[in-house]
Amino acid sequence: MTCILTTLQALTVPVIAALGVWIGARQMVIAQDKFELDAFDRQYGKRVAVYEETRKFLRSVYEHITEDDIHAYGLCTLDAQFLFDDKLSKYLNEIHWRVTVWYNAQRSAERLPPGENKDAYEKQRIENLNWINDQGSKTSLFATGFVPFLVHKQRRRAWWLRWPA
Repeated sequence: MTCILTTLQALTVPVIAALGVWIGARQMVIAQDKFELDAFDRQYGKRVAVYEETRKFLRSVYEHITEDDIHAYGLCTLDAQFLFDDKLSKYLNEIHWRVTVWYNAQRSAERLPPGENKDAYEKQRIENLNWINDQGSKTSLFATGFVPFLVHKQRRRAWWLRWPA
């Protein structure tokens, strides 16, 4: 009996130590998750504002867009380089560029009499308007590019670091 009791007493120290290590590892994971969530949360409002501004900017092409709208969106895209990756930042700059070219081509085509110059502006206008139209599809970068920056995904942890469910 004393042999069993001695063995159990000897095993309690490593078991308690292992439990302490596990609790410490869980605390580290919780702190890391909180840090990542806080970093995501700090930028979320700014990222949503750029998304909303881009959606509004693309919609204004079909309603009534002004040069002021184009300049304001250009300023909005300057923030994108700090909030998103290079791919999405370049995409937002391309939206700005395409709408600017479309707008200028449309205004130039309206002022010119029929002829070669007007046809060139019409071609530019139609090409850029088709590109702008394509941004409404579900496969466009507008539909898919913002997702990683607006949806927080919890990292999958090793089984021993997950909380028992």
